[in-house]
Amino acid sequence: MNIKSITNNYMSLTIVIALLYFITGKISFFFSLENSIVTLCIFFAEGISLASVILFGRKAILGVFIGQFLLALNSDLSFLSSFGVAIINALELLIAFNIFTRYNFDKQMLTIRDLKILFLTIIFVLQPFSSFFGNIVLLSSSALDLSSFLWSLFSWWFGNTMGQMLIVPMILAIYQYREQARVLKILLIVLTFVILNYSLIILLDIHNIALLFSFMIPLVLLVSRRNGLYYAGISVFVIAVTSLYTSKLGIGIFASESITDNLININFYILAHIIILYTHGISISEKEIVANKLKDLNISLKDTVDSEVQKNMKKDRLMMQQFRLAQVGEAISMIAHQWKQPLNTLSLITEGMYIKYTMGKLNLENMKNFREQTQRQIKQMSSTIDDFSEFFKPEKEKETFLIVEPIKHALTILEPILKKESIQIEKNIEKELHIVGYPNELAQVVINIINNAKDALVDKSDNQEKIIKINLFTKEAKVYISIEDNAGGIPSNIIEKIFDPYFSTKIEKNGTGLGLYMSKTIIEEHMQGSLSVKNTINGAKFILAFEKK
Repeated sequence: MNIKSITNNYMSLTIVIALLYFITGKISFFFSLENSIVTLCIFFAEGISLASVILFGRKAILGVFIGQFLLALNSDLSFLSSFGVAIINALELLIAFNIFTRYNFDKQMLTIRDLKILFLTIIFVLQPFSSFFGNIVLLSSSALDLSSFLWSLFSWWFGNTMGQMLIVPMILAIYQYREQARVLKILLIVLTFVILNYSLIILLDIHNIALLFSFMIPLVLLVSRRNGLYYAGISVFVIAVTSLYTSKLGIGIFASESITDNLININFYILAHIIILYTHGISISEKEIVANKLKDLNISLKDTVDSEVQKNMKKDRLMMQQFRLAQVGEAISMIAHQWKQPLNTLSLITEGMYIKYTMGKLNLENMKNFREQTQRQIKQMSSTIDDFSEFFKPEKEKETFLIVEPIKHALTILEPILKKESIQIEKNIEKELHIVGYPNELAQVVINIINNAKDALVDKSDNQEKIIKINLFTKEAKVYISIEDNAGGIPSNIIEKIFDPYFSTKIEKNGTGLGLYMSKTIIEEHMQGSLSVKNTINGAKFILAFEKK
């Protein structure tokens, strides 16, 4: 029958726990130097009982009750006294179960918090309760004299506390790592620490506890560091058993004083190992857990950041495509506008030629004039196409360029539309200033800002002059382009939002809300400059800033 089948069967679990409690209790009495049911010696059985409740819950209590009852009855206590002590022990475990449940004690005991809950509950709650009421039962049944009550109270509390503090962490570690246990390694550790502890206590005849500590504690910590608390807990248990046995034989450092002194010395020797081992070991484990969590968090954060970056890149690409499409639409509108006049002219020329033909006045001179005029109009239309083709040509690498060139290019494209709307351009741009970036992208931004200014000016209802001022200047090693209109400015409640994606004041005109957002992206991310806006007395003023080359 394996561990899993035992724990799933209530009757089997009860029998196993009862037998373990009875056997470990008898072993504890064997090591004790006192011939009494209440002993100052480490009481292993109490560790078995508390570990059982932590691992298996309330269904372990019956097994502990039976084991305690049989052990007390076998130690010459009366039936009622044995029953009373067993009841107290069962209540102690019920209290333990409720405390550990309330405070979310983790039976894997991976943190210092769990170790504190375990040890403080044992020292200040469980053993004060069981030692006081257990001794009251012994006193009431005449199994204990009143004169011995306080000593019995201390002995019960101390022996049981030591048993639980030694056994419980070890059993929890054994249960947790039972699948990883290596029998050969366990036997090697047991043999090593039996020989070491026996040699130090007996063969070297050390009579200084501090010297004994200096040998054994570093070895226990080394085992903990290299192999974990599972094997280190076993090594401390072996140290406890060998020390108790040498004391039982009356030899070595723990047999040189009175019985009480010997028991106190050996208990504190073992207690020091317990506290140092588990505090150090769990601190290391806790740090590793935090480090692993931090590592996992960093990986998760990196994945999240990478995912968000990819999403943003995809979103930006989509926005750029939308922006490009919107610009293509505007470009087609501009081309159509600029072709209207040449097409009208061509229509008039051909119509005139037809009239001359019907009137019989067509001659070589007329044909030459016709050819020259049509070629002039066609060249103008072709030039318009070239301008826009150059404008939309993708640029793969940054270059150093004269900043006035893309501004002039943009104005050349916009000039017919601005004339149509009676918008004047006042410019102060004839300066030889160079920057590094993408000239075509800068031209697109200038066109977009001027177009917005044009729309704002067209929407004005008054009859004052419509003016757009473009100024190019330098200040503190930077090159600035300012584009200002006299359309009255941007409303204060939306000026902070105009660079947001999909924010548009021209919804009724099919505005995409991407123009200024993409303009800011181009200037600040592609060309490492800045784009800002503010209201002046007359209107809105956009300012582009770049590092001077």
